[in-house]
Amino acid sequence: MTSHEFEKLLAKYSRGQCTPAEEDFITQWYNAIDSESRNDLPVEVTARMREGAWERLNARVTARRGRPRFRAVYGVAAVVTALVVAGVSAFFLFGDGDAGGLATDALFVTPVGWLVRGNDCSEPCAVLLADGSEVTLQPGSTIRFPEHFAADKREIQLTGEAFFDVHRDTLRPFLVYANEVVTRVLGTSFTITAYTGAKEVTVAVRTGKVSVYKQAAGVDKAEAAVILVPNQQVVYNRINHRVLKALVREPQLVLDKPTLFATEYDETPVVKILEELEMNYGIDISFDDAALDGCMLTTSMADEGLYERIRIICEAIGARYALEGTSIVITSEGCTEK
Repeated sequence: MTSHEFEKLLAKYSRGQCTPAEEDFITQWYNAIDSESRNDLPVEVTARMREGAWERLNARVTARRGRPRFRAVYGVAAVVTALVVAGVSAFFLFGDGDAGGLATDALFVTPVGWLVRGNDCSEPCAVLLADGSEVTLQPGSTIRFPEHFAADKREIQLTGEAFFDVHRDTLRPFLVYANEVVTRVLGTSFTITAYTGAKEVTVAVRTGKVSVYKQAAGVDKAEAAVILVPNQQVVYNRINHRVLKALVREPQLVLDKPTLFATEYDETPVVKILEELEMNYGIDISFDDAALDGCMLTTSMADEGLYERIRIICEAIGARYALEGTSIVITSEGCTEK
């Protein structure tokens, strides 16, 4: 959240037009003004503040809380500006717009004293967390996390892109906050892409199961969360709040002992080959058994990706394929010689 956005929220608060979640958000900032950050506000920022809005906010909160807590009118602004400069996202949903099929959760603000790790290099770098989980940060990315996780949950904030290899702990779910999106796991591996100012947030799963939902108030996240399994991803559009669940760009083999390396097929039924691809990648491949009955294929495959393997098969038998959601759909009118 920028200083300008926060100023607009303050004006809305002073008019008594905030939602309960927005009022809670203001209260959290108000209660934070006793920190050293209250003196960090630059002069040029002070000049841009709307003094009337700050004064009305001070009077309103004082009446609600029973005693004043402002040392100066710029106290809240100092806290906000310091956190904005540090790159902290105030994960908050304004308005009552469509949640895009994602469930919502409460506001999350970076607690005081969290550690910050950023990658200013040109190559990915690894960060080992206290629970044994490992985060691979891409260049220009930052994570924030406590030195020691809480007894009931493990929380992380991400700006940018990172791959998470999470140590399994069924008693403490692992939560990653990235822009408006929360990713919840117990122990798995996945990639999140959530750059500041980007139009989309993407969560792509490599292993295990992941629950993804949007932050705001009023929706049961357990019921509306998007569940992802290996080789699936969800793309959340921050502009229109739409959600797209699909296959990842480059599906990976999911079997502990894959059977597709340097594979040679000699007059092998195409149906058998497709079933083997399904098993190795954990992806649904839909086709008409009757149309492919009797189709045989002689070929060899080495290090091709899934889509390349499907393309080779389809070209060999005169079929077509398309990606539909989290499935690959093959259309064929029967085998043809190529």
